[in-house]
Amino acid sequence: MPALDGTILFLEHRRGTGLGEVDRALTQLARSRALNGLRGVVLGGFLGFERDADDPTLGGWGIVDVLRDRLARLGVPVLGGIPAGHGPHPPTIPLGTEAALDTTAGTLTIRAAVV
Repeated sequence: MPALDGTILFLEHRRGTGLGEVDRALTQLARSRALNGLRGVVLGGFLGFERDADDPTLGGWGIVDVLRDRLARLGVPVLGGIPAGHGPHPPTIPLGTEAALDTTAGTLTIRAAVV
């Protein structure tokens, strides 16, 4: 896995088996210290998780609760609601290029990967 120190991490997911898969992945990354040094997190689409809050077996938790619980511990800015990921017509998000995250304005500005 590449070093994430000094980077903004983009996360998105399409529901497979449930909330546990997202929880396990984030817990494993945090415990392995792979997330140490992150500058921020950007959240794209988490498709198929809309019904979780109505599931009594989950204690009322939904995807937002899991993400908030795991990501708040990182102490970095988190911006959600970016229309990218597994949805229809997803935008291309270049990897390894410079980006700026502004949670107050609710923006992610990404420098073009190719000029």
